[in-house]
Amino acid sequence: MCGEKGFAVSQLPVHSIDGRLLRLFLEVYESNSVSRAAERLGLTQSTVSHGLERLRRGLDDPLFVKDGRNIVPTAQADYLAPRIRQALSALEALSEPQDFMPSRETRAVTIACNAHELHVEAAAILGALRREAPDLPVRFLPLGRAGIARSLLDDPSVDLAIGVRMGPYAQEFESVPLLCDQLAVFHDPQQRGPVASLEDFAMAQHAVLNFGGGRPSLVDRRLAEMGLKRQIHLEVAEIGLLGALVRGTSMITTMQARFGATALSGLAHCPPPMELPRVQYDMVWHSRQSQSRRHLWLRETVIRAAGQSPV
Repeated sequence: MCGEKGFAVSQLPVHSIDGRLLRLFLEVYESNSVSRAAERLGLTQSTVSHGLERLRRGLDDPLFVKDGRNIVPTAQADYLAPRIRQALSALEALSEPQDFMPSRETRAVTIACNAHELHVEAAAILGALRREAPDLPVRFLPLGRAGIARSLLDDPSVDLAIGVRMGPYAQEFESVPLLCDQLAVFHDPQQRGPVASLEDFAMAQHAVLNFGGGRPSLVDRRLAEMGLKRQIHLEVAEIGLLGALVRGTSMITTMQARFGATALSGLAHCPPPMELPRVQYDMVWHSRQSQSRRHLWLRETVIRAAGQSPV
């Protein structure tokens, strides 16, 4: 028989497939490595390899081929992955009580986010969850830089990540826009006045938050488009330290306006002297959670709580 896009789909006996075999396929697909998949699943490499071989025989396709130290999926594996992901999500939803009631929920909710960015929203989310599920344990984990979100969400115990949108997400994740903020130029009013012009901005001494990675920031890319370059005099990897070091100096820093109520409190701020897009925060989760009644309730509660918080 033939699937979409002309891919041949061999018949794998239904009785030989279970959720564990499907999960094994997805772990290998998402990690591009048998050894990493085995580590995530708590299995030996030989067990994972044996499971893959069963699928390969049944589907009459290698599914993964060598590419240096890693493996890459075949076209057939790319075709199957979203369908298997959807099937697994449906299977996991079946294990939940049909009469799911938040007020009885006691399984911990874990949300990864950066508290310095979402101080107000985190408090609103906690309050909303506790009102609907008084006995629900809630954990907030640090998200750090955006790239960490993937490894965190690979852990089934982590329900959601909330952070700045950094580009398209891998296909195993789903997301919705949660809130946005505008950029502002912060300065110590005892040391200097607000930025008066684009030239003033470019010539000022800048302090920046830098988690590494080497990618030019939004501000630097915008300046480069106009043939300008700013003078960076300070780079730190922690927002609290950034605020502490800018205070008492004539340096400026361009960050989300929301930081004025937390890490950059005590500094004055003004609009940037150029047009910059607003910073978008997304709520992201692993698609294995999509059809879970518990997770659907959690997502709706977070969206509602964040929407009621002032930006």
